Amino acid sequence: MINDIRVGALIAYSSVKRGNKKTLVFIVFVLSLIFLNLVFLPSMIGGLSGLFTGFMQDYPYGDIVIEPMGDNSYINNADNVLKKVRAVEGVRAATKRLDVGASINHKQKVVGVTITGMLPIEEYDISRYPHIITEGDFLTDLSRDEIIIGAMIAGTGFGSEIYDNLGEVRPGALVEVTYSNGVKRTYKVKGIMEGTFEVVDLNALVHYREIEDVYGLQGREATTVVVRVGEQGTEAHIQEKIRDAGVNEPIYTWADKSESLIRQAMQSMGAIDIMSKIVSLIVGAALVLIIIYINVLNRKKEIGILKAVGITPGSIVLSYAFLSTFYVSLGIFAGLMLYFSLMFYFQANPVTFYETMEISPVIDPLLLIQSIVTMLTLSVIAGILPAWSVSRESILKAIWGR
Repeated sequence: MINDIRVGALIAYSSVKRGNKKTLVFIVFVLSLIFLNLVFLPSMIGGLSGLFTGFMQDYPYGDIVIEPMGDNSYINNADNVLKKVRAVEGVRAATKRLDVGASINHKQKVVGVTITGMLPIEEYDISRYPHIITEGDFLTDLSRDEIIIGAMIAGTGFGSEIYDNLGEVRPGALVEVTYSNGVKRTYKVKGIMEGTFEVVDLNALVHYREIEDVYGLQGREATTVVVRVGEQGTEAHIQEKIRDAGVNEPIYTWADKSESLIRQAMQSMGAIDIMSKIVSLIVGAALVLIIIYINVLNRKKEIGILKAVGITPGSIVLSYAFLSTFYVSLGIFAGLMLYFSLMFYFQANPVTFYETMEISPVIDPLLLIQSIVTMLTLSVIAGILPAWSVSRESILKAIWGR
């Protein structure tokens, strides 16, 4: 077996040395593009997925979100829940919110929205809401009869032409809000927020006390308690610690919540990615098969002579296995160079999506390893098949090329 490997390696080396260098460069270039197709699209999809899940963390759900139990509309002991949560080691910050349905009226234009009642000062440690005010200012602890409106419903941001909007509302304008319980309030627009995401830009924000007054609450209720952890990746562990602290309400990580919202979109993209990978692998294996098959046909007589002088069929098959491995390895190496060049470029210059959303690709080492192993395996198998077929022929048939 050792001799077969040595002889096979020598035959493969001689074949490469005597081969056309321009043809070799072309083969490597095509294989590099095939490998690039295997890993580039998944990296972009990973960046897109990270973008959406980042929105979920930065705005509605934080790292962990606690919701009402069963059919209850509110967490009735929200302050008690907050006290327990804030005492848990690893929790960086937590706050309560009240989400309610309402409609906003401005100059005969009416738009339905979700209005979130929040404690403004606490939001600086929880979300990015305070940092996405494009016009005006964010709410303060003294804000009463004031409202922050999303850019899409205000009619000033990207996407306003797609959705119903209020017709370019600016800070200082007065709007009338009709809550789901029928109560009407007039608010002064304190600011316009633009997060370039529908979950944010189609909603509005007011002080927690506004919702409390409108619905006659006692100040202890919340529709969600939003939690931020000190170290990313510990969400599931902190989730269990919060349960152990005596919080009985349903507790979800950002991944639990965002997965249900973006699962369908990610599944569709995943299906496209899988089809792209299958096509790339088939094309790569077919390319190697064709290259080796042509090589075998051109050297059929030589193979017959090699067998006649005592070279074993195993050595011949191994020589083409080494040849396939050489081609594919060079292709993968060149593909990796292209891949990392593109990754660094797009990370420095993210792809702009919907004019304002920027997507940076995510480098996944496990994906790279899987793609390398899969492409090597399939391509080497494809390269061995024609050599194995010819090596089984009789010496005379191979020499005469029949």
